[in-house]
Amino acid sequence: MMKEKDMSETKIVKTTCSTCGPCCEVDAYVKDGKLISVEGSRNTPMQSGGLCAKGVAATQYVYNKERILYPMKRAGRKGEGKFERISWDEAYAMIAEELLRIRGEYGARSTVFYAGYAKWYRPALLRLANAYGSPNFCTESSTCFQAAALAWRSVYGNRICGPDLKNAKTLMLWSSNLYHSNTPMSKAFQGFKKRGGKVIDVDPRRSVTAHDADIHLQLIPGTDGALALSMAQVIIEEDLYDKEFVEQYVYGFEEYREYVQQFTPEKAERITGVPKELIREAARTYAGNGPAGLMFSASPVVHHINGVQNYRAVFSLIALTGNYDVEGGNRTQPGPFSTANEFGQIRRFDGEEAIGQKEFPVWFDLSCDEAQCTLLADYISNEKPYPIKALFAMGLNHRMWPQPEYLKKSLEKLEFYVNAELFMSESSRAADLILPACTSYEREQVHAGMGGRFFFSNQAIEPVGESRNDIEIIMEVFRRMKLKDPAICDEVLGDGYQAYMEHILRPSGLTLEELKSRPEGMMGKNLFPPAVKTYENEKFHTPSGKVEFKSLVLERYKDSHGYEGLPVYHDFRENGAVDRQKFPLILNTGSRKPQLFHSRLYRMSWLNNIEAVPMVEIHPEDGRVFGVGDGDFVQVTSPSGRITGTAVYNVQGNPGVVYIYHGNSKGDANELIGKDYVDPISGFPGFKGYFCRVEKTEDKGCIIG
Repeated sequence: MMKEKDMSETKIVKTTCSTCGPCCEVDAYVKDGKLISVEGSRNTPMQSGGLCAKGVAATQYVYNKERILYPMKRAGRKGEGKFERISWDEAYAMIAEELLRIRGEYGARSTVFYAGYAKWYRPALLRLANAYGSPNFCTESSTCFQAAALAWRSVYGNRICGPDLKNAKTLMLWSSNLYHSNTPMSKAFQGFKKRGGKVIDVDPRRSVTAHDADIHLQLIPGTDGALALSMAQVIIEEDLYDKEFVEQYVYGFEEYREYVQQFTPEKAERITGVPKELIREAARTYAGNGPAGLMFSASPVVHHINGVQNYRAVFSLIALTGNYDVEGGNRTQPGPFSTANEFGQIRRFDGEEAIGQKEFPVWFDLSCDEAQCTLLADYISNEKPYPIKALFAMGLNHRMWPQPEYLKKSLEKLEFYVNAELFMSESSRAADLILPACTSYEREQVHAGMGGRFFFSNQAIEPVGESRNDIEIIMEVFRRMKLKDPAICDEVLGDGYQAYMEHILRPSGLTLEELKSRPEGMMGKNLFPPAVKTYENEKFHTPSGKVEFKSLVLERYKDSHGYEGLPVYHDFRENGAVDRQKFPLILNTGSRKPQLFHSRLYRMSWLNNIEAVPMVEIHPEDGRVFGVGDGDFVQVTSPSGRITGTAVYNVQGNPGVVYIYHGNSKGDANELIGKDYVDPISGFPGFKGYFCRVEKTEDKGCIIG
């Protein structure tokens, strides 16, 4: 709880914003117990006062009229959205009774534990799933990030290694518009530019980041693999690759070299739309102006049906040029490092088959300790591979899936569905029980940051209504079901939240008390020094013990699933199931915007009023061809659905591609994406490479379906 304060004047509280992924440090201004404004935290190494539009709108986030204030149980038909207020005691009793009943009748695997946003409580929820005995711990990373991580692990066998900007001479950003998606990184990026670093930006759009680039490779969405393979062809043909590293540490190079020969810049230009001269210039710069770092993105590349293989081709360039784990390249440990408990430390219970395991086996072989739930709606509706009867969710947002209305209807078929949430979302309206969760301004949290630094996020205000800390909710559910954590008995989930934070810190040598006393944060006491070329002393964690240009894990499933060991390029435009005459335009959904983050911020007027209706961004050339003017109401139709919105001329992208942001209840672009249109390796939907047509319409309402 908060310490007693003098409420007659404004106080500044050091805390964090968890509206989106980076969890920026924040100075919260509090008066009379109310949050009145926020700004980026000063006197801290990461923030120094900056904050994006999403974070600045914190008061509308915390005091939103759609905040869930009390536990509520369903009072009408499934999905009707009628609820009645109950006590926390009644809510916990209901959860324990229903989940234990379902485990007894159908087995533990028939309950799915799901983590959406925010992400901070995931290890605790995984512990709860393990203690319950379910293999089905899932997160929103079934459609975000984990496919990129899987692609990396298939090549290097470890966690994705970021670029060492401090020592790099060249930086290649691959579909990473960091000004909109990773704002805290922009300061380091600007510093890199001021030092004279060369920037290669691979992006289908002339983004804010692309404007800073020395070379902009503006490719057609989904052709990343062909571009990367063509760069490799140039690097090998011109003898720019690191022979010593490749000979000693790479498996499958000869077959890879033979395969890339077909991707000359001339051919790649026809596939990708990138001029052959620029492909050669980029390849020579990345390979010749080293050391060079490559900055990956969470989703854009892998939101295609050849996404994993495309990113495998991209990631292979790092090893090909000798930029793996060297100063200025992509390093395993660029700065000091301190271990912490929880994140990355808890293994998923795998004693039974999980959902997604038959369809996407590599997801489990290259484990991220999550099940793959892209096909959750089918699993519920068809009861295959076995019945799914219950869902314990925290922050579930059905709009993270393709054809989200299909998932919402499937949720209504569950015998028991509980969602802990901040807002009365559409996903929550389908639940049997809704639990009110806290924002980051209403709770305490320990953060294990980069470079061995830890910082403490203070509680700035009392919880709104009866909202509670997510981990405290998990702990009480654990206690009510009288479960035991198979990893450490009930020590971690059973001893209270303060003890849990101490547990996180224990490997660092810090205590919670001393971290709380240092608002600027502090370095862990048990630090590991920076390292380079760790592969000289430890083999790569791949089947061959080397970097795998040809993945032996993928090759296991050549006969059963058709997977290929090399990063083979398959063009999504050659999909014979879609009539391209009928759907001539490429549809790209969800390209990050500075004021939005999935669907949660449409309810905030400061941000939502920028786009009153769904914006259908179309190139003026396409507008003229299809008779659509700037500002016209249009209908967008795909093989899977249709929505209406307002056409907006935008020259950032190339002709032939339509861009629509997702998550808008007035017309969700994800309704246009087929539920089975997925990458066969990762299960990721092809959100950024489907097909559509755009037509002017007089209908000013938005249609879904």
